[in-house]
Amino acid sequence: MSDFLNRLFDEYHRDFLLSTDPLEFVHRYQDPRDREVIALISALLAYGNVRQIRSSIQNAIDRMSSIATSPREFIFHLQEPAFRRQAFKVFRDWVHRFNTGSDLVRLLELLARSWERHGSLGGHFLSYKDPDDSDIETALNKLIAEWRSWAKATGAAKHSSFYFFLTAPASGSCCKRWCMFLRWMGRRDALDPGLWCMESPLLSTFPEGRYLRTAELVIPLDTHTGRISRYLGLTTRKNADWKAALEVTERLRECDPNDPVRYDFAISRLGILDLCQKSKNKEICSRCPLDQVCTPPPLPLRLKEAES
Repeated sequence: MSDFLNRLFDEYHRDFLLSTDPLEFVHRYQDPRDREVIALISALLAYGNVRQIRSSIQNAIDRMSSIATSPREFIFHLQEPAFRRQAFKVFRDWVHRFNTGSDLVRLLELLARSWERHGSLGGHFLSYKDPDDSDIETALNKLIAEWRSWAKATGAAKHSSFYFFLTAPASGSCCKRWCMFLRWMGRRDALDPGLWCMESPLLSTFPEGRYLRTAELVIPLDTHTGRISRYLGLTTRKNADWKAALEVTERLRECDPNDPVRYDFAISRLGILDLCQKSKNKEICSRCPLDQVCTPPPLPLRLKEAES
């Protein structure tokens, strides 16, 4: 399996394909704090069709730019009452599917509070990351639980759509968007910026000796990676839930113990670019690096949550 996945990685884990992924927006910025802001927005808005996702992210960036000189300045000022009112006004008619502008501003308020208390979101997340943890599950559960408690204290409990941003493994969700965000934060190469890894420019904000390791990441399981993982026999589960994500990640560790999710971008391109069909197509499949190890099942994988 590893030989086939490595061939797929070499062919599709390429920077010229960033235009097909929300990660592209992160690459437009150089400052690590700008990148942390844009990465969070881009990852958590990554549900729906690609065109809609890109439009919503760009629209959000444009609105932030209308009242702040940079994404980081927007966050720095968000706890000032006058600026906060202005932010809610600017985002008043912004919508991404069932999330509203109010939802997005409330999310960024949580980020601002994490920065104030921990120096960065990475510092906040890693404060919950025990060096002995085998993966990100415990830290993510604790971060989301604290953000939920902060949100309720500010009145977000009245806005049920807001909590779609705050999925956690404890609920059984595959947490595709958070796992994707953490992949971006934990891996460093031509695509993934690795803002929370050992070489991070934000390292001074992390608890001493703590950083995010590639071996701890969990595959961002969505309709594409879930379906193809089932074709490859990486999971036998019918639902793309947290247990399925762990199962797929564990199988990928057999191919690369230190960096199991490095295959994620390449695998997902097969679905996003419509290169992988939902049934065997000899003409198309024969051109795929995974053809010899791929067996499409009779039924597609069902998502536990609409996070595709």
